[in-house]
Amino acid sequence: MRHDRHDGIFRAVADPTRRSILERLQQRELTVLELCEPFRITQPSLSKHLAVLRRSGLIVARRSGRHRYYRLDPKPLEQIAAWAAQFRDVRDRSGHVWRLSQINQRKDT
Repeated sequence: MRHDRHDGIFRAVADPTRRSILERLQQRELTVLELCEPFRITQPSLSKHLAVLRRSGLIVARRSGRHRYYRLDPKPLEQIAAWAAQFRDVRDRSGHVWRLSQINQRKDT
């Protein structure tokens, strides 16, 4: 995957409102009005967020009558997860290799 594609996805998920939109769309397909409900933003503002998510490929839209339905497309997230997997093992200055899962477990204790 090209770096500019990664950049667009990272920019899209950098915003907390867009991350919340993705979390809501993980459950099911929603209309703009349904997506607007929990947010304190106008529909035009939400539409701008949806446009960023669509350009990054994270969501897709379909039209049915007067309504447009949005759903999550997990493929870009899978590509980012595959890219991030290369950093699963991190070597510190002394040469020790740390697995990210080990680091997370140490924080939990």
